[in-house]
Amino acid sequence: MKIFGLEITKRSKQPIQEYPREDAATSLIFGGYKLEDSATSLSAFYAALELISNSIAQLPILVKRNNKVDSNHPINLLFKDGLISKYNLIKMLITDVILHGNAYCYIERAKDGTPINLVYCEHGTVNIVYNQKKQELYYQIPFIKKTNIESCNVIHLFKDSNNGIQGRGLITYANQVIKLSQATDKAARNYYASGCALQGALTIKGARKGAKEQAREAFANTHGDKGSGLVILDDDMSYQQLSSNANDSQMLEARSFNVAEIARYFNINPILLGDKSGASYNSIELANIEFVTHTLMPYVVMMQDEFNRKLVKPSENGITIDIDETWLMKGDQKTTAEYLTKLTSSGIMTINEARNHLGLIPVEGGDEVQIPYTKIADNKISGNNNEENKETDGE
Repeated sequence: MKIFGLEITKRSKQPIQEYPREDAATSLIFGGYKLEDSATSLSAFYAALELISNSIAQLPILVKRNNKVDSNHPINLLFKDGLISKYNLIKMLITDVILHGNAYCYIERAKDGTPINLVYCEHGTVNIVYNQKKQELYYQIPFIKKTNIESCNVIHLFKDSNNGIQGRGLITYANQVIKLSQATDKAARNYYASGCALQGALTIKGARKGAKEQAREAFANTHGDKGSGLVILDDDMSYQQLSSNANDSQMLEARSFNVAEIARYFNINPILLGDKSGASYNSIELANIEFVTHTLMPYVVMMQDEFNRKLVKPSENGITIDIDETWLMKGDQKTTAEYLTKLTSSGIMTINEARNHLGLIPVEGGDEVQIPYTKIADNKISGNNNEENKETDGE
């Protein structure tokens, strides 16, 4: 059937959507530069980007077998023997997710399917091909292969997706705040570059032809950059200020407001971006806890899910990849000692688990849960003990 010369049946048989390599974020231009370049020139945006990417890149990636660390599993070699160090690889992936909404790694596998290498794919080198009807997803990476690559062989991290296939960069949502912050910085730069000089209008009563130019030149020579700052006018001249100073224009308040706005988009407490107004020890400690819980955990869970889906073979029962976010939750030595002491003395944690938390090697006999002076296995009341207790009470 044809409508307006279009073959409807043919079009319905090919519901393939090809997503371009350049996403919407890279097409936003501001001041002659890409918006991502303009965004990273802002100190608050750059600090938030570095804080998140650096924090996640430091987290230990543990391969566990039945909830116990398996240091001999081949997946460990992916983050140790690769061309790019584990820290730099994770940092680049998280940076791509924040700026562009997507991050990619190609998985090289052995003949038995075991992953042996991760190849980082720079932004703009990957194309997504999605068949919605057949629910098929492929990737095109020309520098890897000329043919389509199955999704199981590509690590694809993305956030803020509208279709579950491709993400969107944070700067596509925060572009208005970025432009406002850029304009505020530009105004501050121009104000201080002019020597904090204010613009105004010089009025001459009964000015003859050419008097305006002469007055402007004489005024600039007398009261310009080398002037004393004291303006003395003739009887027939008056000066009116047109521009406002930094205090009147609330320039400093506006810049503080921009920091808070950028922090909201990143879901970060402004204290962590250098805004220490009203900060105390308790507020800083709470900000660090909130940072791990509310800011980092979505990225950590996203990475864990993708790594477990793509790097662990279906035949490997009991194998999981865990990113240890508790590494960032460690407090000072006194707090940590009190915390571990309470857990071990209450029988919640073993001695070796506490030593592992401190990075110490296990000790013999430290895998048993104990209460001070008593083993939990022996801390039972049997029927015979009850009878003996009754006899004792009777006596």
